[in-house]
Amino acid sequence: MKAGPTLDPWKDVLGVDVAPERLHENLGAYRDILAEIVKLRSLDLTDVPPAVIFEPTAPYRLKGKR
Repeated sequence: MKAGPTLDPWKDVLGVDVAPERLHENLGAYRDILAEIVKLRSLDLTDVPPAVIFEPTAPYRLKGKR
């Protein structure tokens, strides 16, 4: 059985043509960011309210009080 051409996901799937050494640098740079994202996703924030609450009607309610 003959193997087909090797799939390069960066080029064939994403359309990004990156030199191997540059790709290695990019993956190294993003490794730390991805580790922090994993930490954030593991936090249980069910009982923590958001820091900012979006209230689209607030400007209209406050308009008559000024």
